[in-house]
Amino acid sequence: MRLRATIFVKLLVALVLPAVALFALFAVIAHEVSRRDLDAELGRRLEGIAAAASTHLRGKYLLELAPGDEAGRSYQNYVNKLELVAAATGAQLFVFDPQFNSRADTAPGIAIGTHYYRAELDRTELARVFDRGETASSVTFVGNDGVTYKTGYAPVRAELEPDAPVVLAIGAQAPASYFARLEDLRDRLFLWGAGLALVSILAAVGATLLITRKLRRLATAAERIGAGELRAPIEVRSRDELGQLAEAMDRMRLQLAERDARMQQMLAGIAHEVRNPLAGMTLFAGILRDELSDGDERRTHVDRIRKELGYLERVVNEFLEFARRPRPELASVELDELLVEVAELASGAELAVGVERSGLVARADRGQLRRALLNLARNGVQAASAAGHRGDGNVTLSARVVGDELAVRVWNRGAEISPEASGKLFEPFFTTREKGTGLGLAFVREIAIDHGGRVEVASEGGETTFTIVLPR
Repeated sequence: MRLRATIFVKLLVALVLPAVALFALFAVIAHEVSRRDLDAELGRRLEGIAAAASTHLRGKYLLELAPGDEAGRSYQNYVNKLELVAAATGAQLFVFDPQFNSRADTAPGIAIGTHYYRAELDRTELARVFDRGETASSVTFVGNDGVTYKTGYAPVRAELEPDAPVVLAIGAQAPASYFARLEDLRDRLFLWGAGLALVSILAAVGATLLITRKLRRLATAAERIGAGELRAPIEVRSRDELGQLAEAMDRMRLQLAERDARMQQMLAGIAHEVRNPLAGMTLFAGILRDELSDGDERRTHVDRIRKELGYLERVVNEFLEFARRPRPELASVELDELLVEVAELASGAELAVGVERSGLVARADRGQLRRALLNLARNGVQAASAAGHRGDGNVTLSARVVGDELAVRVWNRGAEISPEASGKLFEPFFTTREKGTGLGLAFVREIAIDHGGRVEVASEGGETTFTIVLPR
């Protein structure tokens, strides 16, 4: 799960973040470019309105007006001209002198000589108007009514001639309505970004699930191969790199299966070759013993030879059983009955094996499961006896349900198994006993794997538990 989550998160980040980040960068740039373009367009439009209105004004006459002349015909004529332009363009027009004092204004209630503090903030732009006779526009600003405005300025000359001196300036002020368009653009970009993020996430999830599903199958297949299950083929089929990896793993599985088959064949051949002379040696050793009298000390040597021959015969039999292990024939197995039988066979004169009844039924090959449990139970008896334990309660067989699995346990008191040995217990030919073959626990592991399960071992505090885990 850790591998799956890590790959899923990495692919999700790699596929989604770049797309979302690029779109966010595009949205910011698009919004900023649009704002600048619209701002510049509004400034040019207002400058054009102010320049057009200035062509109807003679600055020298407006300079002659003084506070109180608002009702005069000259002032009203100029205001009427400005109001016509204002009505046609939607802008507020106002004329002021270099001291930023009003000379004419389309807004009602603005008297001659009123000081324009707002225009005073645009000194830099107005310097171009008064000094060089150019048009200019202010930065956008928020008025007292909370609306964003912009002003375009144009020079007002003393006469209508182009080369007449600049004596006044005219401003054309209008709301920056493009801000509403920017807000609409921003909302659209946000919705598009959210949609892109959602589509990217869905596409990334689909892609990552497709990839991780194949990886999970490969990981499961690798675990099966590592556990020795070489029969089931690897079923990941695709034409990409994962498909090539699956093909390579399946070839490896077949090679391991062939090597395992050759090893089994070799073991069986060796066992057969050894078994025939071993039987003859055992026969002649018996004849030799019978020919010796009871008091002959050579009879003791013959008995020792026969004992060693018996050990060799047991080794040969274990080799044959390991090499010829058949595929399990599954059927319903009453575990209480099986555990009682195993306990009776494994119990000794000084140490009895106990059974915890559960009433559970396993789907297994009874003969093979019996062989595996008997091997574990006898090992437990030997370990408990070697530690000096006698009587009941030192070796116990039990079964219980753990989730979707069935756990059959063999518990015993005795010397702990070191972590180094625990990792090698189920390897063929590994043994800690002087007269062991190292095939007993390997055979138990193979039986569990053939049943679709596994074997687990836990050893601490003077207690050891072997567990055969089977699917329910």
